[in-house]
Amino acid sequence: MNKSLLSTAVAAALLMSSQTLASTAPEVETNIEQIKIIGTKQDSRATAGSSAVIDEEQMRIEVPSDINQLMKTIPGVYVREEDGQGLRPNIGIRAASAGRVSKVTLLEDGIMMAPAPYSNPAAYYFPTTLRMSAVEVLKGAPLLRYGPQTTGGVLNLVSTPIPEQFSGQVLTEFGEYASSDIHAHVGGTEGDFGFLLETVQRNSDGFKTIDRSERDAGFAIQDYVAKLQWQGERSSLLAKLQYSEEESNETYLGLTDADFSAEPNRRYGLSEIDQMDNKHEGYSVHYRFEAAESLSFSAIGYYNDYKRNWFKLDGGNS
Repeated sequence: MNKSLLSTAVAAALLMSSQTLASTAPEVETNIEQIKIIGTKQDSRATAGSSAVIDEEQMRIEVPSDINQLMKTIPGVYVREEDGQGLRPNIGIRAASAGRVSKVTLLEDGIMMAPAPYSNPAAYYFPTTLRMSAVEVLKGAPLLRYGPQTTGGVLNLVSTPIPEQFSGQVLTEFGEYASSDIHAHVGGTEGDFGFLLETVQRNSDGFKTIDRSERDAGFAIQDYVAKLQWQGERSSLLAKLQYSEEESNETYLGLTDADFSAEPNRRYGLSEIDQMDNKHEGYSVHYRFEAAESLSFSAIGYYNDYKRNWFKLDGGNS
């Protein structure tokens, strides 16, 4: 499958771009820490309750496109596979239900990401893992400060930070079933200002075969992020814009035990026209003021808009 984002969306991402890093190393680190709930692996050992951090080094080594594969490396966290490609993860912590991450508060840069975190927290939208620089998991103890759905814990995804020096990177991966993953970003810091432009493009024809159909079971995802940051002597301001689209020929319909044993990658023909279409856009502004060495004020304003339409077979019982 292939699908290109409208040029207007690209123009909007370029216009509103970037995040801000400080002009000195200590200030930069302080700003980055504000979007984390734990920090480093060393910090996790001093956190009340149980916690874990998948840091930037591990993310760089594994280059994960599927969040499920990362979660399997953390004790006490379990996943339930659904589509085999990590599009809609089911993540549970300890004994909490894994269904749609509904018992875990899902955050990106400290901001709740579930479409309706207070009323219906099922995470049909999940941030693109390829553009994350770290993953933090908090189990037990100080959970309520992060959101309403903390029966299992908190999962915080930390996005790509603005680089201190102007730089860019393009990572590509190609595989079976016409699969391709492209992650590209460019940014830097000059004086009091910094910026970042980033995109992830994922395409695949899928590994399942639909009975009596020429249609593939793949997906196409486009994700764009722009950040802009200003760093003053005692205060900083970070603005972030994110937009993504997904079209996936996925279905809820499964297989009988006998059919699964014979051919696990088969799909019934009745599910041929099943398709998930969704769009997500998010805007956030983070202001921080350092009143003294041990006293600071921080405020975050954010807006998320999510639309989904999952056309799928209903019923089908014989």
